[in-house]
Amino acid sequence: MRLVDAQAPGRPLVIASLYRDYPAAELDTIEAQWAAARQEAETAGLAAGLTPLEHSHWDWRNKALSVASGHHRLVAIKVGGDVQGVMAVWRSPRPSRLGEGPVVYVDYLEAAPWNLKRFTTAPRYIGVGTVLIAEAVRVSREAGLGGVGLHSLPQAETFYQDRCRMVRVGPDPDYYELTYFEFTDQRAREWLVAIGESL
Repeated sequence: MRLVDAQAPGRPLVIASLYRDYPAAELDTIEAQWAAARQEAETAGLAAGLTPLEHSHWDWRNKALSVASGHHRLVAIKVGGDVQGVMAVWRSPRPSRLGEGPVVYVDYLEAAPWNLKRFTTAPRYIGVGTVLIAEAVRVSREAGLGGVGLHSLPQAETFYQDRCRMVRVGPDPDYYELTYFEFTDQRAREWLVAIGESL
């Protein structure tokens, strides 16, 4: 896995390590590093006239019990020993909204606050969210499922629609009116090939 080092001259690609089944015990460390960084990113963004973070209230420690009890699976991406992004997916597949079989459901996904392009003036690494969604696709394919589904905060909709090319199903009245997106297996495979990721 590779990310773009946006702060290095020439913006080189750097090797990142991806971890499935990341331990719930590490969420304390992640939150200890990210909580203050989230606040700094939001403060700097507001000073620059940017929109407040919609997920500034998130606390990954709240997911620890669900991970430990086997409901969620954590996927983390690290560079140089630091976690650059985390994704929590349900271990139980969800029904597809597009009718192509059960899907892997991404419940939470967050890039480290210093990597947020829209909320920091100088993001460190670019591509974290893309790598994590690509891994969700691989998890789906390995399990023989029909794709990937998720609900998006409004600030992330452009990422899922334009960068990931997921199908925008629409607002979900049963889930806080958040917009639901889904990848069919075929569309997901085509996207992986388009971005140069392995199947």
